[in-house]
Amino acid sequence: MSLDSELDPNRQRLGSIMAAAAKNRAAGPGEHTVLLPKISTDPLDDLVERVRPQLGQAVDSLHVAAALEADGLTDRGARVEYGYHDVFALATEVFRRLGPQLPKPREATARDPRAWRESLRVIAHGPLYVLPSTAFPAVLAIVGRRSLVLGLVLASTLGWVWAGAAAHGAYRMLGLGRPRSAARILTVAAGSAPVAAALAGAALDWFTGGGPALIAMITCQVAYQLTSTVLVFYRRERWLALAMTPAFLVGAAYLVLGSGLKLWSVGVAAGCVLAGFLIAMLLAVHHGRVPAVREPSLRVALRPEVPALIGVSAYGLCSAALLLHAEAPYLLGRLDIAIAAAPLILTMGVVEWRAERFRPQAVALVRRVERPREFVRGVWLLLAREVAICLLAPALPAAAMLAVLSRAGLLSGAGVVMTAAHVALGGAYLLAFLLAGRERFGWLCASMLAAITVHVGLGALLGAAPLLGRPGSALVDTSLYLGSVLLLQALFVLGLAPILGQARHYR
Repeated sequence: MSLDSELDPNRQRLGSIMAAAAKNRAAGPGEHTVLLPKISTDPLDDLVERVRPQLGQAVDSLHVAAALEADGLTDRGARVEYGYHDVFALATEVFRRLGPQLPKPREATARDPRAWRESLRVIAHGPLYVLPSTAFPAVLAIVGRRSLVLGLVLASTLGWVWAGAAAHGAYRMLGLGRPRSAARILTVAAGSAPVAAALAGAALDWFTGGGPALIAMITCQVAYQLTSTVLVFYRRERWLALAMTPAFLVGAAYLVLGSGLKLWSVGVAAGCVLAGFLIAMLLAVHHGRVPAVREPSLRVALRPEVPALIGVSAYGLCSAALLLHAEAPYLLGRLDIAIAAAPLILTMGVVEWRAERFRPQAVALVRRVERPREFVRGVWLLLAREVAICLLAPALPAAAMLAVLSRAGLLSGAGVVMTAAHVALGGAYLLAFLLAGRERFGWLCASMLAAITVHVGLGALLGAAPLLGRPGSALVDTSLYLGSVLLLQALFVLGLAPILGQARHYR
């Protein structure tokens, strides 16, 4: 449909109004029009007049429906009070009765050349997450097998929760126009995280052994997670890459050349983490001292955010448990299963990118379609497309990794299934990001706990639950994990179902 055909009805109605006005002006000086108060027995007319001030510039019935829903009107109210089947049917009639609008010229949107650079910046987060991984073999040789697994689980969990809460609080403050509060949150979080990690590492060492090397490893891993959080927040991913590249190169050289570079690999990795951490701290402190409008104290600013911060922390804890409870039993004994998460981690930037792009695409869909049913259908098709992209992104490197393992004679059926489970997690994490954007943290945590329970519980019944001391068949265990991830996807979709198709969320 062309632009002219869309505007013709409005032009005709506008023309009739102007013609009536001209007729009134043409009347003689002794003639005048008497405007009597309008008396209406139709409650819909009253609704139209009540909402006209805020909806006079509504561009379609979807915008009207969004405003009516935000005002508390439900489908039942539309039926009982106004005699329409639902809010969308009522909104269509309200939009019609609001009257004509002067058409606004459509502006051609120039493609911003910075958009692709921004997309590439987000996509690059995945490779940044795996940069320190080449140092782990050398760390393993120093710390020991059992201590390394326990340390990795502890450090990953602590860093995940700490960094997630810090990032959420900082972004909330930034969104409220309080950049200094955001910087203070990052400074406090980054400064306290290594201390907490060292204390946790000391406690683990007291119970299990491992020595100073274990404590240093846990401290460095948590420090790196907070470093990446700060530098990503301030869009300094390039600084993070430059700081960690020497650690990646020396670690790779150790894998190729052997044990002669063991101490070099560990030392360079620790030095790179320290350098990146100092850069991040200086950056956060600098932004916290920039003159700005007076902001409330950090305690006052964060008080309303406490429930959300608790939800984010619980979500981070459940996310870590979802990944680590399945991976931990195989970290040292089964290479093909232990590295099954690598394709997912490598492409997590793609998942973040598509999650960020979902809302702008949904907003564009609201402006493009004319009927509520078209929007509901379109937004679900949009979600299906984005999930498919987030499944394809880890599937490609996963296929390459499996081919290399197969050629080396290291691939098993359990490794293939575990890799497939982590590919499926790509789609699940996209859904999780969308739910987190609506602060559905209770549903997120309950869904992940249900998936973990199904995996471990059925494994215990079938004799394949390594966490419970029943190793059994690795193929059975990984197959159950794949099933639990698919269940998780279904639960996440179920959580999105009541809110995804509501136009008011994309105003």
